Amino acid sequence: MDLIPLESNSDYLSPASPSRLTMSEAAKTLAELETTTVRRNKAKVLVRMLGMVVEDETKVSALTSRVDGRLDKIYVNFTGVQVAKGDPMVTIWSPTLIKNQVELFETLRSKTTDESVVKGAEEKLIQAGLTREQVEEIKEKKKPILYLTLKAPISGTVTKKVAVLGQFVKEGAEMYLVNDLSQVWIKLDAYETDIPWIRYGQDVTFTTPSFPGKKFTGKVLFIDPVLDTKTRTVKVRLEAPNPENQLKPGMFVTAELESEIGKTGKVIKSEWIGKYVCPVHPRDKASDAPGVCPDSGLEMKPVSSYGYAQGDDAVPPLVIPATAPLITGKRAVVYVKVPNAETPTYELRQIVLGPRAGDQYVVYDGLREGEHVVTKGAFKIDSAMQILAKQSMMHPDDSRTSDLEQGKSEEIVKHIKAPPAFLASLTPLITQYLLLKEALVDENEKNIKTSASKFLQLIGAVSSEVMDSSALHVWSSLSVELKQNLQSIVKSKNIQDGRKAFDPLSEAFVRLLMTFRHSMNKTLSVYFCSTAFEGAGAYWIEDTDKPQNPYAHSKQQQGQEKANCVELVEHIPPDQDAAGSNTGNVAPHRKPYEQEPKDTGAHNEF
Repeated sequence: MDLIPLESNSDYLSPASPSRLTMSEAAKTLAELETTTVRRNKAKVLVRMLGMVVEDETKVSALTSRVDGRLDKIYVNFTGVQVAKGDPMVTIWSPTLIKNQVELFETLRSKTTDESVVKGAEEKLIQAGLTREQVEEIKEKKKPILYLTLKAPISGTVTKKVAVLGQFVKEGAEMYLVNDLSQVWIKLDAYETDIPWIRYGQDVTFTTPSFPGKKFTGKVLFIDPVLDTKTRTVKVRLEAPNPENQLKPGMFVTAELESEIGKTGKVIKSEWIGKYVCPVHPRDKASDAPGVCPDSGLEMKPVSSYGYAQGDDAVPPLVIPATAPLITGKRAVVYVKVPNAETPTYELRQIVLGPRAGDQYVVYDGLREGEHVVTKGAFKIDSAMQILAKQSMMHPDDSRTSDLEQGKSEEIVKHIKAPPAFLASLTPLITQYLLLKEALVDENEKNIKTSASKFLQLIGAVSSEVMDSSALHVWSSLSVELKQNLQSIVKSKNIQDGRKAFDPLSEAFVRLLMTFRHSMNKTLSVYFCSTAFEGAGAYWIEDTDKPQNPYAHSKQQQGQEKANCVELVEHIPPDQDAAGSNTGNVAPHRKPYEQEPKDTGAHNEF
């Protein structure tokens, strides 16, 4: 017989593979598992920025004296006056101007046939500030103009006035500044993690507290090539129309930019694909062919030179719901439903995630279009995988062996039944965990160690005598992990080290509560912060729907950490048979540390 080549596809792995978990339909229903199809879809990353309205440097003009002279009349007497182009500003008497007119008269009187000499005399007057019509009037009437009226160079607002009646000015002296505020710039601060999604020419919407509910629009004009090392931000400049002059320089604004992402992570702007744009006027319409910008005279550039996706890169990416991936450290995993399996089977898959795009993630590698990923209950599956010593979120290449008997996987997913006394003894652990979490939120160094030490003591008081062998094995394994993490918190030398140890402590505690449930009168919730530990992410447990992030600094340094990273991952309901059987099992509110025993000095302070 001819040999058949072996398919190296994960779909052909055995259901008993260390990366798979199999259960019955009943177990799947009880575990409330849900899946979603992996598909290609538009993905838009929302970038939020703060900034300020400033003057448009290209819309500022100065009125200067072109000759030495005396200011005999002032038409604009104060700053803030609105002027139109050509409006009179000042009248100047100048000996130089009179001298230049005399030269013109003498040239005309000599009846020279050299036109260049006459044109040279006329040009002197024009350069002194006279118009060509005034020069023709002088030639016709043969009468000099003794006073020169200087007019507004542009329409706008007078923002600076130096001219004073009777003042003698030198050639080139600045008398007024006129600013056209019909168009302004918006200078924004963008976090360094958002830089990949910001491109020249993108549309941006922004608001200001001065006009609640009103949205303004602008386009990205310039992205600073240098990062501010103190704030970890980059300056982004917009140009925005301001026809009603509502935007005043100095106003604070909050801006939002939606950036569409392609399959390789490049930004997509569909109306610019394959076109050319002006390098200084993003408001101009893109051209289908190369050429010269009509306003600036600069050569138009292909949009690809600004980092936009072109060709195959402009294809929509693979996306999955944000609840699907389990993220820890620098890894992200999902559980994929194995197709054509006789019973529900789910396989662990490590993936490469792109940016968060609303309620979904972009996937660069690890999944195929049409596959089904678990979007609800993934944490339950992962907890079972860890307890069964299989590959999991925390152990991607685990080769451990478990002495749990075959067939326990369904029991773990549904949750292992434990005696009421055991569940009741978990309540003080939950209470102490929440106290430890609150101490991290408050950055209270003493209470962090006090709560961790008390937590260690309470683990030893858990009632486990009447548990069966499989449940006792799970508790013993998880309690060892809890103790190790708590000891790391007690021995930590600063708050950040305490936070790093709190993350694996929380993951172990989540597995414990998902496996056995609890007997409290409320449902607990698992939350995730994607920006914790420089984007590695971290989990924690709450007993309220108003979570407080224990991984966020109370005094956050600008540009280093964003607060809006909290998302709900999973609910942990109480055991139906044990719920309400305890008294006084509701978790305490904030700051009950005065009820804790005094520190015995058994640990080191920060």
